Amino acid sequence: MVRYEIDPSHTNVGFSAKHLAVSTVRGHFSKFDGFFEGPDDDFTKARGEVKIDVASLSTKTDQRDNHLRSADFFDIEKFPYMTYKVTGVEHVTGDTYKVKGELTIKDTTKPITLEATLEGRVADPFGGKERLGVTAKGQINRMDFGLNWDGLAGAIPMASHTIKLEIDAEIVVKTAELAQA
Repeated sequence: MVRYEIDPSHTNVGFSAKHLAVSTVRGHFSKFDGFFEGPDDDFTKARGEVKIDVASLSTKTDQRDNHLRSADFFDIEKFPYMTYKVTGVEHVTGDTYKVKGELTIKDTTKPITLEATLEGRVADPFGGKERLGVTAKGQINRMDFGLNWDGLAGAIPMASHTIKLEIDAEIVVKTAELAQA
């Protein structure tokens, strides 16, 4: 068993939504950590968790970011973190996988599947065993998680209900054997 840790300085946890159904607004979270554990030779047995500091979100507009942090959306005073717990990984073909997990936003947990691709593997020159590049994509309906604010009644929603998730991660494979810990 090995431990896989997300390298936050080489990872982007991003999202996008439509504004007024005509343009795309992109954002990201800058503070998060995550790990996975499993056999070095079988990703399908990996399990783990990613914890995201919701206050770290940025869409390049302070007014929008503050509104997203408010009780209308994430309510960071009550719910400062969201989590994604990996419950299963299914090999699709080649370097592609389906990562199954449970996403918790506020006080709601729902199953979410991400389409993931192993982008590459290299020996780690910084002390780990190796580094993996992984991209993952998926989407959620924000209304399923209590992110219900829509703006003016009867108008086109200010933000789409569908939120696209895009992750570009560099993952460090640690050398320590977990079975002996």
